[in-house]
Amino acid sequence: MDEVERNMRVVRRVEEAFNARDYEALSDLIAEGFGGHNPGSNDVTIDGLQANNEDWHAALPGKRTEIIRTFGEGDKVVAVIRDRGTDTGGLPWFDIPANGRAMNMTWLQITRHDRAGRIAEMSALADVPGLLTQLGRIVVAEEDER
Repeated sequence: MDEVERNMRVVRRVEEAFNARDYEALSDLIAEGFGGHNPGSNDVTIDGLQANNEDWHAALPGKRTEIIRTFGEGDKVVAVIRDRGTDTGGLPWFDIPANGRAMNMTWLQITRHDRAGRIAEMSALADVPGLLTQLGRIVVAEEDER
């Protein structure tokens, strides 16, 4: 297995660990000194990622994450990821009460891996406007048919 294949496997294993809420597995997958860059998030550390995952599971019990596609080059991996769930717990960070609406959000993640394949750095960008529309926080006006 080459370096890129190994790194893509690490990304998949991290998402599997978050789905299972198996945070002990992360110590083998995420490097010490890990740093993250996510718009709107201040605490992008290993502990911050775990807390964020718990918040999402509280808001959307049964939430599932799936990797749609990965590709990479050298020490970098790009993943297109989808989260699905139903808002039964509310998303207080977006001022959204529990409303029973379905969520299907995609996001793009770029990771940089150390020599052992662990994730050393991560940047992510989610379709937050799409999420807010699905959960009723943003209302899109229908076009007037003339």
